[in-house]
Amino acid sequence: MTDDPGHPRPANPAYGDGYFVRTTRFRRLAPDRIEAVLEDPFHALALRIRHDDRMLTAVQGRWERHPLTSCADAGGALAGLAGLPLIGDLRTRWLQAEPALHCTHMFDTLRLAAVHIAQDRDARRHDVILPDADADKQPVQLLQDGALVLEITIDADFRITAPAAYAGAPLLNGFARWAAERLSAEEFERLFLIQRGTFVGRGQRMDITQYYGRDGALSGPLPATCFGSQPERYATSLRLANARAGLRREDAALFPFTRAQQE
Repeated sequence: MTDDPGHPRPANPAYGDGYFVRTTRFRRLAPDRIEAVLEDPFHALALRIRHDDRMLTAVQGRWERHPLTSCADAGGALAGLAGLPLIGDLRTRWLQAEPALHCTHMFDTLRLAAVHIAQDRDARRHDVILPDADADKQPVQLLQDGALVLEITIDADFRITAPAAYAGAPLLNGFARWAAERLSAEEFERLFLIQRGTFVGRGQRMDITQYYGRDGALSGPLPATCFGSQPERYATSLRLANARAGLRREDAALFPFTRAQQE
């Protein structure tokens, strides 16, 4: 979301009474096929991925909910990523792909899925949780299959203040380089999930309903940074009235890729 100091964002009147959750689930459908589902209050998406022992052979994406009208066709763009190699380590980048041409949330979920496949993992669920808190001391938790595996605290500048092993690390600009140089593959993946969830979760402080039906760029990403903000579609983009306020962990990411009418 853009940040204009001259036009402060309207505060969410419900903030302080709950938490933000971002849930990602992976499920094996067949030896050569998996499903990945992500949901948070602002996004809900599903991917279906086919693969062999070396690469992704087919990628489909669909929205359950998307924030801007310009996001609508992002799932179809993923089909062109078939042929990308499986990656056993999230620190490995796909040099063959341009992330800014895709939905950031779909692209990140696809990368996580490629690691999931390469590691031959069973079904797995990740929950990133941000309890409502003061901006100067924001706790962030990562649950894996319901168990707490990492908790950090960040300040208003998105710098980690605890635990001591990560203190001073940037969670926004400079995160990827800092993390790739210092962390194991498992640590990197966990902090990547936290980093992505935190970036979206801080938006919970804003009253998004004030932007419904208005120019998408007022509350959306910076221009040309993702599928929905590319210039050919951002100029006419509008914010949709479909955020899921008060989303609870037990209710998140329960929808499948395929609806009965779509199969």
